Amino acid sequence: MTINIYDTRLMIAALEKIPQPKRFLKDTFFANEQRSTAEHIDFDVKKFGRTISPFVSDKKGTSAVERPGFDFRSFVPPTTGAHTVTTAADVLKRGFGANVYSNETPTQRSAKIMQSDFMMLNRMIARREEWMIARLMCTGKIIMQGDGVYQELDLSKFWNLEDISDTDQSFDDENSDIIGFLDDAYAEFMRRSGGLVPDRIVLGHTAARKIRNNKRWQDEQKYFKTELGQWTPRWSQKGVKLVGLYMGMELYEYLEWFLDDLDTDSEGNSIEKLMVDDNVMLMSSSEAITEFAYGAIYLNRQNGIFALPRVPHYWSDNNPAVDYLQLQSRPVPIPKDIDAFMTIKVCKSQLDIVKKEVKSSVKKHHKKGGTNGTTFLLSN
Repeated sequence: MTINIYDTRLMIAALEKIPQPKRFLKDTFFANEQRSTAEHIDFDVKKFGRTISPFVSDKKGTSAVERPGFDFRSFVPPTTGAHTVTTAADVLKRGFGANVYSNETPTQRSAKIMQSDFMMLNRMIARREEWMIARLMCTGKIIMQGDGVYQELDLSKFWNLEDISDTDQSFDDENSDIIGFLDDAYAEFMRRSGGLVPDRIVLGHTAARKIRNNKRWQDEQKYFKTELGQWTPRWSQKGVKLVGLYMGMELYEYLEWFLDDLDTDSEGNSIEKLMVDDNVMLMSSSEAITEFAYGAIYLNRQNGIFALPRVPHYWSDNNPAVDYLQLQSRPVPIPKDIDAFMTIKVCKSQLDIVKKEVKSSVKKHHKKGGTNGTTFLLSN
């Protein structure tokens, strides 16, 4: 019996065995998955209060209280995905990294191309999922825009957004009391979240650098080492630096980047941007109830509907001989405990300033006759 490796169900089984890329924000804050058998995702958003029970007289009895309200949302996440094109020339010639004198048959080479394409398309969707979480955590909303697509998931009116960049608490001041601010932010988080403990902080690059350069923080680290904190930076995984620990809170610096397909330079190239805004501090609790949901995808009449995080599809044309491999997903992050997140803009963004300085220095460099060299947009 001949097995068709391009059958959708066989490709789904193969896709599940492919190593998944590291996704720090998703794995840390939205690890639980929800798979919908419909294209829409239904969820509730609720803010928890701390109402205290009143004292009552034995002669009057108890008084009625109102149940806390919630906001119901039904959202249809847009499809994200792409496809690759394989021609006869791709199958007949040697692939990247293959042995020059390899005896691989075209069939074997075609299977390797499919595996490589699967991994590339899967990484692209994983990066989009990470981008969606980053936008939600930084701004309280996700704007999903593409060719013929524009949708918003706007939770900003519920999101805990703060801005201290223009106050005397700003991290831009190297003499500011960052330790005192962390203590205050810890207490404020617990007040808003109904007692959840903020044990994870994600810092943008500039925010992390401001903490490292803060004089009061440096002075505190000089004179004592107690169980209150630890300042031992190390890379915990790809793109993630564990900056240190303070009062049970893990401080991470996230340095993942992406190419913005909606923002291009003068030459038409996509601009590379930080996944997490460089000037924010994202506070969260590991006790938060969250989900990462996936809407169902309809392929065609023959294959039907799939309620899966990734749905592959293969088809071909004979004139010319071309094979297509497609991978699709309909993802959306759902923060059910919305008060378990707090976003604080702690300093001014340095990226725009640095980019202007870089352009100016590059022009001067070329005028002086310089031809080689590397320019870094972010300082350490």
